Amino acid sequence: MLATELDREVRWHVYRAFVETGAAPTTHDLAAAAGAQDVEAVAASLKRLQDSHALVLAPGTVNLWMAHPFSAVRTPYEVASGGRRYWANCAWDYFAIPSLIRASGPQTARCAQTGDPLRAEFEAGAFVGGTGVVHFTVPPRRFWDNVAFT
Repeated sequence: MLATELDREVRWHVYRAFVETGAAPTTHDLAAAAGAQDVEAVAASLKRLQDSHALVLAPGTVNLWMAHPFSAVRTPYEVASGGRRYWANCAWDYFAIPSLIRASGPQTARCAQTGDPLRAEFEAGAFVGGTGVVHFTVPPRRFWDNVAFT
């Protein structure tokens, strides 16, 4: 559960920015969007959100790194739709983004380990077919042991 109303607002604006732009918002963007008094309040909110596993900050910063399924940095798992590019954190998230943005059409990514292409087809956000194999070496119950590796 999120601790404060500001936490809920910040989280909502994080996801809204990712969906609308394909990019992570800055703390200044979040402060303005959430009506926060100052950037420090947003930074504290982001830290609480990370502590509750609602998002991940880049190590040693208050900059967004991940708001699952979105990545703030380029990855092999690109989703393109509506003139925007989104980056997924992993193959698992690669299937979640089209569902969230209701993408239609083919998506092609690369296996992070081998570089082999992964192709998936979506229709209004629903997976309708593809090629490739996705193997999860870390069971979902262990993802947060090292979310960056997972």
